Amino acid sequence: MSSTLLDEYRLRLEEIKSPLVADDATWHSCALQAERVIRDCAESLRHCRAEVRGTLIQQVQTLGTERVTKGIDAVHSIRAGIILFDLVFDAIAGAMMSSPDELDCFKAAIRTLQQGIGKRLEAGALGHDIYLLNTVREVNAASYRQLAREIHDHLGNHVSLALRQLELHEMTMDAGPHEVSARIGAVKETLTESLGIIRDLVTQLRRADREGTLESAFAAFLESMEITPSQVRIQVNGSEEWATQHVLDEVFLVVRECLRNALAHADAEHVLAAVDIAPYRLHALIEDDGRGFDVSAVAVTGTANGIASVTERVELLGGSILLTSDPKAGGTRVTVTVPLMDLPGDSVEPAS
Repeated sequence: MSSTLLDEYRLRLEEIKSPLVADDATWHSCALQAERVIRDCAESLRHCRAEVRGTLIQQVQTLGTERVTKGIDAVHSIRAGIILFDLVFDAIAGAMMSSPDELDCFKAAIRTLQQGIGKRLEAGALGHDIYLLNTVREVNAASYRQLAREIHDHLGNHVSLALRQLELHEMTMDAGPHEVSARIGAVKETLTESLGIIRDLVTQLRRADREGTLESAFAAFLESMEITPSQVRIQVNGSEEWATQHVLDEVFLVVRECLRNALAHADAEHVLAAVDIAPYRLHALIEDDGRGFDVSAVAVTGTANGIASVTERVELLGGSILLTSDPKAGGTRVTVTVPLMDLPGDSVEPAS
């Protein structure tokens, strides 16, 4: 059934002239994700249990980045997702015609279909956003480097030349005209201070191209915990200049606590932490493949001090936090959103 659905899927995409079937490589990556969705739905239908293999979905984030670099807009992924949903839904409904009493299995398969496509679209959109944020950061960094070169090559050289000319002039003067000498000394002092300011400015501009405070803090944390990059992957996308130092410090503490929980309590083999900083909001995602837990049960017992702490920190920033976990299938996912400034027409106070 899978090959038949994939053939129909490609035909439908060709009918709308989707760029996802424009070449074999792009179609192969698209078909691979569709095949995984179909396989998960078939397993859910067979076992009457909704289950999406989330560890494979993270690959779609890279796929979203690859598509935007090829000029494929995110809307084409959404259209493809709608087509795939229709095709698989019809196939599931057709399979249930012979077993109309197994309604629970039908519900499980449909839930898997919805989650499988939805999570992949979300991951692809995240990859698209990461590409845009990093492009903006690279453009800003290039602008800083250009400005640093202009200051050093033009202004710096002119000031150095003027200072040298004054020094030569001072050497040829008689000792008599003390007033002129004093004026020249003042000019020299001013130019020397100007050179110092220029050097400091150039240093600051070049420093903007280095690792940001969050990246450095996370790197130091992983090193202190002796955590290997293969176990924990951390990404900071966008420009940290869009957030205040207070917000960055609080977000670091929140993400660090989530990482500790995943490693200490969930026994996770792999953990992903991604912090995306845009001009108007900061979004953080922490996801692991460890043992899940019953979020509501833990909240009732009041034993989750770490969860209470990070929730309070996020809320004090004016943000929101969502924690989901599955004690049966495993895995925990934490999403944090913090507003950085008012959008036009908003009445919400900016985070400080």
